[in-house]
Amino acid sequence: MVKVQRGVYALGHAELRREGNVLAVVLRYGDAAAVSHRSAAALWGIRPWSGTFIEITRRGPGGTVRQRGRIIHRCIDVPDDEIVIERGVPTTTLARTLLDLAAVVPTHHLRRAVERSDQAELFDLTEVQRVLDAHPGRPGRRPLMALLADYRDHGDTVTRSDLEAIMLQICLDHGFPRPQVNRYDGIRESDFRWPDHRLIVEVDSWTFHGRTRRAFDSDRARDRALLREGWRVARFTDRQILTDYAGIARELAALLAPRSLNDT
Repeated sequence: MVKVQRGVYALGHAELRREGNVLAVVLRYGDAAAVSHRSAAALWGIRPWSGTFIEITRRGPGGTVRQRGRIIHRCIDVPDDEIVIERGVPTTTLARTLLDLAAVVPTHHLRRAVERSDQAELFDLTEVQRVLDAHPGRPGRRPLMALLADYRDHGDTVTRSDLEAIMLQICLDHGFPRPQVNRYDGIRESDFRWPDHRLIVEVDSWTFHGRTRRAFDSDRARDRALLREGWRVARFTDRQILTDYAGIARELAALLAPRSLNDT
């Protein structure tokens, strides 16, 4: 046997799969521990792995403790029915994971997690509401409830990247008119569209846009076609969105401002 954690051993070798390493950390903290928060979201497949730490919740008082390669959340309100076995690892249920996640990630990351859970047919609104009702004092309750209220009022606005989720959140945070997101008009699809303002906003990532000459030329030809049809097109890069939240908000405010007759 090979030691992989204090009191935890592997048979034959210590080169474990990711789930095996996560399980070893959970076992290190005993029967009252489970993977939670960002690590649980990764196990459920609704968030990428961070690769830098594993988050564990264990029953008991004491708050949150950061150790090398792990974050330990000590919590007294983790009932048995909020822990399941996922990929062979004790893990908080999806509903409890979303509640915990809401306390530690930005709103746009939470939106992406809910979107992914819905697309994977894992999301159960009744169960999420039950967990919310059972934990009125949890830090993530308010942002998760706000997001669910937004879903009820506007439906499932599906973004396709964290960048799109950030852009949508900028609009919501600043009270801008709500855009159509990834809407197909019968000819083309746009990232964000405001028909009343004849405005289209595209979010350009180096990973997904413009890496080839053909893509670069296609985007510019598309913009010219939209201009001929009376649309204004604004493009924001991933770097701009990630580093200049306030600047993006100011530009959107100007683009969405009422236009005078001299401007038309």
